[in-house]
Amino acid sequence: MNTKLPENSLLLLEGGSLRGLYTAGVLDILMENDLYFPAVAGVSAGALNAYNYVAHQPGRAASINLRYRHDRRYFGPLAAVKGGSLFGLNFLLHDIEKEVPFDEETFAKGGQRMIAVATCVETGKAAYFEKDQPGLDFKEAVKASASLPLASVPVKIDGHSYLDGGCACPIPINWALRQGFDKIVVVATREKGFRKKQPSQRMVNLYDDFYGDKPLFLATLLTQEMRYNALMDQLDELEADDRICVIRPDEPIGIGRFEGDTEKLTELYLRGYKEMQQKLDGMMQYLEK
Repeated sequence: MNTKLPENSLLLLEGGSLRGLYTAGVLDILMENDLYFPAVAGVSAGALNAYNYVAHQPGRAASINLRYRHDRRYFGPLAAVKGGSLFGLNFLLHDIEKEVPFDEETFAKGGQRMIAVATCVETGKAAYFEKDQPGLDFKEAVKASASLPLASVPVKIDGHSYLDGGCACPIPINWALRQGFDKIVVVATREKGFRKKQPSQRMVNLYDDFYGDKPLFLATLLTQEMRYNALMDQLDELEADDRICVIRPDEPIGIGRFEGDTEKLTELYLRGYKEMQQKLDGMMQYLEK
């Protein structure tokens, strides 16, 4: 397949930590079919996946997650000490390129827009960083987007602190609608009908202990589940009206956020790959209408 996608089309990638291996499988099918959206926006693990997609490197995201899951530079206390996060984001975005090369030229000059979504710790609001934004170290924006609260040190960009984009904006659909994109494809990492439960008192207390001095960000954290569920309702309505196309797992993903079983992670990648093969024609029909 060698199809030029509509000029004003957008790909949105949800996060979900290691559930992002589902997305990696989806994107590999797109890349193998030479399907590159003119614009892609990613949140958290979705930003990391988008990073490899915009570099046109199928297999890279899956290879890194499966080969390095038990490497101390990738995950754990050493990664936290060296990179400010339990996930070794400095390693993933810098050092690993010596072992798994990254196509910087295609990323920079391949003609795709990329937006990484992060959450401002001072305001609790979403921030949208674009690849070609003047004066921006875009790798720091991707790092900020994927820096999980409680497990990461905030990332400083232009004097402001940022953490995981999913706190304020799990899927930037309303940003996309405001931008006026004609065709929007969403890759979600939860099955249709999934809704989040309210946080436990223990989690509320943890958030308060860590971010009590950042009341706006704390409020964002404490309303995450409610806003996520409302967003899922909105996506369902937009999908029913054929205004967007949603690619999502057919069945629940049964892995933990920090899953260590590489067999399960491999199976999840293959699920995304196989399910996208099955959904490809439907996505193309939506885009060509």
